[in-house]
Amino acid sequence: MSTPEDPFAPPPEGGFTGPPPGQPGYAPPPGYGPPPGYGPPPGYPQGPTIYGPPPGWQGAGGPQTSTKAIIALILAIGSFAVCPVIPAIVALVLASSASQEIALSGGRLGGVGLVKAARIISWINIGLTALAVVAVILLVAVFSTTGTTS
Repeated sequence: MSTPEDPFAPPPEGGFTGPPPGQPGYAPPPGYGPPPGYGPPPGYPQGPTIYGPPPGWQGAGGPQTSTKAIIALILAIGSFAVCPVIPAIVALVLASSASQEIALSGGRLGGVGLVKAARIISWINIGLTALAVVAVILLVAVFSTTGTTS
């Protein structure tokens, strides 16, 4: 049979009653009581506050994107699907206007990358359309001369 001092002995009848007498328990050390109640940090108002951004705050995310730059890019991409040359030319004009607007905004507007993409896409569309027109003219010229020989 085991003795009561044996740490591996089964608990006494009636369940576990805590540490044996003479051994410290698991109470907090003397001198420490429950934590004090927490109040607001010093310097902050006690009453209801008005929520919202501080004055002069423009929001996260940097400058606003120029609307003209967005429209120019949409027209440049759309020019591949609808009437190839006209939307591409309008996109070039809008891209030029957006570029000036962005430069004069002093950092308030962004969208330089959109303007550049709109210009590149528009010129690619105009170049492909010009190549297609030249190809059609050459094909018409070739087939019209071969059919007239007798």
